[in-house]
Amino acid sequence: MLSLVGDVTNTITGIIGNLGYLGVFILMTLESAGMPIPSEVIMTYGGFIATPGGIVHVVAVAVIGSLGTGLGSAIGYAVGAWGGKPFMDKYGKFFGINPQKMLWAERWFCKYGESACIYTRLLPVVRTVVNVPAGLLNMDFKKFMAYSMVGAFPWCLVLACIGYILGENWESIMGASHLLTYAVGAVVLFIIAACITLYALVRMGVIPRKTVEKYLGFLLNA
Repeated sequence: MLSLVGDVTNTITGIIGNLGYLGVFILMTLESAGMPIPSEVIMTYGGFIATPGGIVHVVAVAVIGSLGTGLGSAIGYAVGAWGGKPFMDKYGKFFGINPQKMLWAERWFCKYGESACIYTRLLPVVRTVVNVPAGLLNMDFKKFMAYSMVGAFPWCLVLACIGYILGENWESIMGASHLLTYAVGAVVLFIIAACITLYALVRMGVIPRKTVEKYLGFLLNA
């Protein structure tokens, strides 16, 4: 197992090493389209190689990763919309989707509606499963892409920042990548919840606007 993880990591770092940010975009596209490529490795290493350029380059890597996620999501959506359920029953395994995952995604949509496209981007294993069901269920494509990008960017940014902070030691966390996945999801959810809460408190006048507008003006002006 460790050998397999090492091989996958070496392949990813090799592609990004040769293609740079374009490699990040291509790999994230493939990952989001359903290929079993760990985004944790892609974005963490992407954050590491962006280190010389500073935090601006780290954010740029996150944006590029999010765009790749968007393209891969669109591919998955198209497969679901045009191929339909018969196609997925026969070829879903090639997109990393089995009947159990498909049923889970459909139930998630029924429970949480279209916003499921945001939440699932923050969950391990099922981050890319929701794309095909969204197409199958004829979700509005513009909403699907918007929600997918909203969920994808925080995920990519946190992972890229981890790679930036760890620097040369970025690979030290790969042995516990499953824990990293849960940790990143928890961090992103906390950040989103904190921003929403702060926004609401300021709007209600509980927290003076002047106290936070210096630092979070972009939220207050939304």
